[in-house]
Amino acid sequence: MANDNSSLPLLLSITGAVVTVAIGGWFYLDQDDAEPAASPPQPVVSTEEPQAADEPATPGTEQPLATAAESTTSPSTVDLNLRRAQLAAGSDMLVFPEDSSALYYYGLVLAEEPDNAIARAERNSVLSDVGQVVTAHLAAEEYADAYDIAERVARQVPNHALVVETQAFLDEKASALVDEAIQLAREGADSEAAELLATAEALPGRNADYFVAVRESVTEMRDVRVAAEEERLRRTKLADDQAKEAWIEQVRGAIAYGNLIFPDGASAAAFLAESNDWNAEREELVGELRAALVDQVNASIASGRLEDAEAMLEYLQTMEGDSGDLEALRAALENAFVDIQSQRVLQMSDLTRIAIVPPKYPKHALERELSGWVDIYFTVTPQGNTTDIEVSSWAPSNVFNKAAVRAVEKWEFEPVQYRGQLISQRVATRLTFELN
Repeated sequence: MANDNSSLPLLLSITGAVVTVAIGGWFYLDQDDAEPAASPPQPVVSTEEPQAADEPATPGTEQPLATAAESTTSPSTVDLNLRRAQLAAGSDMLVFPEDSSALYYYGLVLAEEPDNAIARAERNSVLSDVGQVVTAHLAAEEYADAYDIAERVARQVPNHALVVETQAFLDEKASALVDEAIQLAREGADSEAAELLATAEALPGRNADYFVAVRESVTEMRDVRVAAEEERLRRTKLADDQAKEAWIEQVRGAIAYGNLIFPDGASAAAFLAESNDWNAEREELVGELRAALVDQVNASIASGRLEDAEAMLEYLQTMEGDSGDLEALRAALENAFVDIQSQRVLQMSDLTRIAIVPPKYPKHALERELSGWVDIYFTVTPQGNTTDIEVSSWAPSNVFNKAAVRAVEKWEFEPVQYRGQLISQRVATRLTFELN
């Protein structure tokens, strides 16, 4: 039985000179397709002729579509048509031209003499050769040519293997294309599916109603798929929007609590480092974090939390923005570091001495054989000189103070370097006055 993608199987029945074609047959024939009448006129085919044992169809079904209703019964007509058939076969005019082919003339002979063994055998031989031609057409994907030949054969021998096999081949080819098109439609490749359906429908002998139904099914699948994809996108967008709002809230919450770059994993900087596609929101939040960092750096410098300020400033430098305010922050931070370092009191042993003048022993202390000490503070300038000399404690009182100060005024040191620049440095030392 033929597949649904083809027309219904061909049922060709000839009764007398009347050709009845099965409605919707696989090789659909109408009166316009009837074979032309042979010349000279052919005899009327009797409906009571016995069917030959080796033929699948009745004698009436084997005659051409347009056998003349009134033809002579002269034996010479059979011989003449047999000879014509043999000449056509010898000239490879097996099926075409329709009204002068070997198949046509053998049909005339067998229509008049259904038991003509010579005509039957020679026609079978011709059909064998025609079968090879059809096979070659199918292999070369010349489906219309193969179908046309099979259609002509079906008019004489409807159930011949050539007809059945051609029908089966085209049905299977169309079914395979339809199956592949449906799979592509399921996968969303609508254009490719439509192309395959068009290719399948273009095969000869197809049932147009079948392809209308297939396209309706493909359209339904597409509509279901599109609806499902739209719902998936809606849910995805909803989830994305919710995640985005939660992320924005995290970042702003961390900024509000002052968790700008610390602690690790719970700071605004850590949240902003998360990978996502919320670029517009990220840009806005980065601006908010940057402004908060600038404020926090200034506050940390003012409160002396210089390490925190430096860490935040380093992070700021990785962010886009005005470089002018960063330069000002860096200068303020460096000045703060220098100020604090300069106020730290170093021991004189921490510095490199260039010129150390010993203090002059006071005359009145020598006369009285007094000894003592003086604790003194001073600042080493970036040029290595001493300044801001200050006596902090002494013993005995006011005996060696002046001598100590005069000595320190003459000292020289290598300037102190800190964070890449020469700075003023506060220093403390004790000058001891002893008699030998």
